[in-house]
Amino acid sequence: MRRQAKANKAGDDGMLPMINIIFLLLVFFMIAGQIVPREDNLELPASSSEADVGVGRIEVSIAADGVPHVDGEVVGGDLATYLASRLPGSSGNAAVLTCRVHRDLPASALDPVLRAARQLQITTLQIVTEWQP
Repeated sequence: MRRQAKANKAGDDGMLPMINIIFLLLVFFMIAGQIVPREDNLELPASSSEADVGVGRIEVSIAADGVPHVDGEVVGGDLATYLASRLPGSSGNAAVLTCRVHRDLPASALDPVLRAARQLQITTLQIVTEWQP
């Protein structure tokens, strides 16, 4: 019995340095690691395409004030409802939606347009970022 007690005690003693190292590493990473808060104000990248994107069948433009315009008209209510009334045919699959966004707006300004495109099942969406009215 004494041999088993000594063997168990020797096995436990071998684990102590590893446990100490793990705790030291944990403390080190807690102190050295820097937690950066998530930044919700993402900036849109500038368009790098040389090709002319042209005007789609429906054009949504979002000016610096963040108000969406469809083909030059201000959208007063829900963007998806407004776009549904302007779509050719019964399905949005054949429609091409061009979204022109003012360069100073955050990426969250695209949320209503993306939700409307998903809701109407529009499969072709062109996003233009270097637009300044």
